[in-house]
Amino acid sequence: RPWSRPVFTQLQRRGLEKRFQVQKYITKHDRYQLAAMLGLSETQVKVWFQNRRTKWRQDM
Repeated sequence: RPWSRPVFTQLQRRGLEKRFQVQKYITKHDRYQLAAMLGLSETQVKVWFQNRRTKWRQDM
């Protein structure tokens, strides 16, 4: 496989989770800001939110 799964730091996970509790669907602008703040790419943030929503729906 040409790519490997990203390993987020505890700080990054906490930042992503904190935002998810407030905002299940992140806007492009907020995604850009959050990615810059956490040192992640916008794609990483987008995919994390997609996966987290899936987990959230399954847990309901």
